[in-house]
Amino acid sequence: MRKQVEVKKRGKVVIIRFYKRKTYEPERKPSVKRFLRKMKAILFPCRAIEITAEQLEDLILKTFGSDYEYHVLISDEKFRIITKDQMQQLLKEDDTDTLPYIWTYGDCDDFSDVLLGQLTRKTWNQGFAIGQLWYFNPRFGHAVNLFCDGEKIWVVEPQNDQIMEWGTGDYSGKAFMVKF
Repeated sequence: MRKQVEVKKRGKVVIIRFYKRKTYEPERKPSVKRFLRKMKAILFPCRAIEITAEQLEDLILKTFGSDYEYHVLISDEKFRIITKDQMQQLLKEDDTDTLPYIWTYGDCDDFSDVLLGQLTRKTWNQGFAIGQLWYFNPRFGHAVNLFCDGEKIWVVEPQNDQIMEWGTGDYSGKAFMVKF
């Protein structure tokens, strides 16, 4: 019998992987909109290049290291890569960066949650490798978004839509939690 969840360590990093043996779709009221979206997904499938969860895991460890303890959650067995240009276009169409910063109630983790939700909704059936990072450095802790272009993991600052490489300026330190 195949596992549903795997917890393993690579170096000091705890990796949590989910395996979907059987899909679960709760009973819902019929919806014309849902039907049309499903037909669109069937008729016009996403043709982006795929990477496996193992390949994504390797890129995460290459980016953030494996010599200290942090947690990685990988929720799917494969993902589609998203280019930097595609991400820039999605960010241009999104308005998360216009939300006001409100200490504690509307701060970095909230911005990261909102942007992840908006990007996931906008790219619904495409399965892009878009995620989140919570990290800390000697000056502060912060939450941002991530995406994978197949070669590297990019950081997205949800408060201003900047895309940068990990290790640039304030976007460096130690990961606490990485989720894809």
